[in-house]
Amino acid sequence: MKARKLLYATDLKKNALSFNLLKGILPVRELDFSEIAFLQTTPFASWLKGLSDLSIKSKIIYENQLFPRGILNAAKNEGASLIVINLDRKEGKTSKNSMIRQLIKYSSLPILFINNTNQEIKPGGKGIFACVVFATDWSHTSEKALAFLLDFKKILGELEIVNVIKGKLTIKEMRQLKDRLVKTRKKCLDNKIDAESHIYAGKTSEEILTAARDYKADMVVVGGESGKKGLSRFFKKSSSWKVACEAELPVLVVP
Repeated sequence: MKARKLLYATDLKKNALSFNLLKGILPVRELDFSEIAFLQTTPFASWLKGLSDLSIKSKIIYENQLFPRGILNAAKNEGASLIVINLDRKEGKTSKNSMIRQLIKYSSLPILFINNTNQEIKPGGKGIFACVVFATDWSHTSEKALAFLLDFKKILGELEIVNVIKGKLTIKEMRQLKDRLVKTRKKCLDNKIDAESHIYAGKTSEEILTAARDYKADMVVVGGESGKKGLSRFFKKSSSWKVACEAELPVLVVP
């Protein structure tokens, strides 16, 4: 398999970055991710030796300021397969949320948004992949997110499959929903992933984050905006960026 590269974009200062959190992402090494390109606004290279000790190639690209187009161009130029975004939350919520929304809208690559550099990484070697909440509405992008997770099955721990409904369902609709969840869970079990399924009701983004708290998740995975609707009555396309903006834990958005 061809080696894969990760682009890690951050505007955090040196003392705000957490090497422990970075190590929480590093189980991807088992999936042939062997190089990290850091896109930084503050010149520092303290992580490079630590990564070298872990047999990971790394390089640094400096930018005065991070912009969505610059991040996506850097990912393209570096041949990255995955983008990690770690933004300074003190720099203004509006501008940060706007950047997240634009990245989700225009990226053709999966993006992992890191919102809390102080996140505790569970022992066991699976890092942020130890317990994952996967929110689905069976839209085109939700199915792509599931395929992405199946590709990551080697490093996944527990997977909590969540669908959020809004409004009262008929008996037929509830039966159809449960059947979909059963089929999705079976697909995961067939791939040796420890998976359970759950139904939540309420505002989509809020219920996804509630599920993440309920199951003490280390990461949330959602599909990005899609022109092909899934169960659109229950799952709004704006939910992915709302979750990415509001979550305290990492959120992976798959386009």
